[in-house]
Amino acid sequence: MPALTETAPPLRASQIPPQDQPVPPGYAAGAPAPWWLKLAVKLALGALPVPARAWRALGLRRHSFAALDPGRLVAPLQWRMDRFRTLSGRAPRSVLEVGPGSMVLRAPIAAALGLGPIWYLDVEDAAPQDLAPYRAAAEAARQAGLTPPDLSACRNRAEVLAACGARLLVGGPEALAAVPAGSVDLAFSEVALEHVRRDALAPLLAALRRVTAPGGLGLHAVDFHDHLGGGLRHLSFGPRFWEGPAVARAGLYCNQLGLSEFLAAFAAAGFAARASHRLVWELPPVPPGGVHPALGRAPEDDRICHAALEVTPA
Repeated sequence: MPALTETAPPLRASQIPPQDQPVPPGYAAGAPAPWWLKLAVKLALGALPVPARAWRALGLRRHSFAALDPGRLVAPLQWRMDRFRTLSGRAPRSVLEVGPGSMVLRAPIAAALGLGPIWYLDVEDAAPQDLAPYRAAAEAARQAGLTPPDLSACRNRAEVLAACGARLLVGGPEALAAVPAGSVDLAFSEVALEHVRRDALAPLLAALRRVTAPGGLGLHAVDFHDHLGGGLRHLSFGPRFWEGPAVARAGLYCNQLGLSEFLAAFAAAGFAARASHRLVWELPPVPPGGVHPALGRAPEDDRICHAALEVTPA
């Protein structure tokens, strides 16, 4: 697509057809062990009185794996900005990332790209406290020809985020009360929304709608597969067990919602949402015995492994 000029009319997301691709063989298959064995091990480890941060220090339950991979630093943020320009005909300013985990370390890159204010929302503080990852991100920005904030005088993470015009909000949807209404141009998440508990999704999307600016854009990548084997084995469980504390403690929780349910939830919150890209199974990898009937899923959702959503205020 040719570059847009300043006077080019913006495209509407509804004018762009979705793109489907087949799920690659072995996608998200995880460790080469029987699915039920992996589930049992996860549940057993989750029952131990060990805080989540300690598990991550041991290399387990890590957020944002390979966070310092150069391919995951500058380019993804640039792509989102380019997508905003394509759809809106202008550059975004304020940005909000939902569920960033370790990727808060990209704050120097976001600032170098001209974004600000920069907001991060997460249910827990999983961002690095050490300054080295932020300085590495700043260096990645310099290598890409950008000018990041000078972090040389920063003594702690709080000073780094302040230098970048960034703020980390820790909590649920209520934490977005700190963000002014209608102030966020670009909101995005990377495989985070499927981990939002069912009863928290509607309040989160309502809070996102409140903070989204007129003409704002949401870009959300959502996984629908289970997180132990890449299929849909997690759909064999009903809400009574899956929404309970054992699954949450094991770090296995994903909300079992399908693509149509996500699109409906965005619509109920006052957004227009569409899937721009989808990974699709030829045959649904439903568990033996089928999907638990209490879930009430639409059959077509069982073919969708992953989707990229584009969301605008309705």
